[in-house]
Amino acid sequence: MNVKPYTTEYQSQCLAIFDSNVGVYFDPSERNDFVAYLEDANAVQHYFVFEEQGTVVACGGYFANQNTGSLAWGMVHRLYHRRGFGAEITDFRMAQIKRISSIDRIKIETSQLTQGFYAKRGFEVTDIVENGYGQGIDYVSMTFHCGDYQTSE
Repeated sequence: MNVKPYTTEYQSQCLAIFDSNVGVYFDPSERNDFVAYLEDANAVQHYFVFEEQGTVVACGGYFANQNTGSLAWGMVHRLYHRRGFGAEITDFRMAQIKRISSIDRIKIETSQLTQGFYAKRGFEVTDIVENGYGQGIDYVSMTFHCGDYQTSE
């Protein structure tokens, strides 16, 4: 997979990825938040698009603040689910965060639908809010402690 830094030229592809996941993984009300994120130059300085054979199939980023990293707006186009792309973009972003020596934990705000994916990677649930993102989509906060993290890079 080819990784490129996000630029505004990729906005429509990233929104198409988001839209492909609405109704299951995202509530329609979250779209405006994602648009605002993509339009915030400071936020997207660590945001990436992931191409497979010239097609943008996924996007995702991260934040780093003092001793905590956070995974942000990671998603794979629904047509490309279950092909390992989610694992690749997660590993890439976690490796980027781990390069920052002060980071000792990584957080993710996700849903119950992807909670198991992150749990398999060592994330632990710290909070759950039923219907926190919308009807049927719970807000799940999870934390990964970096001491034992190893990447496949």
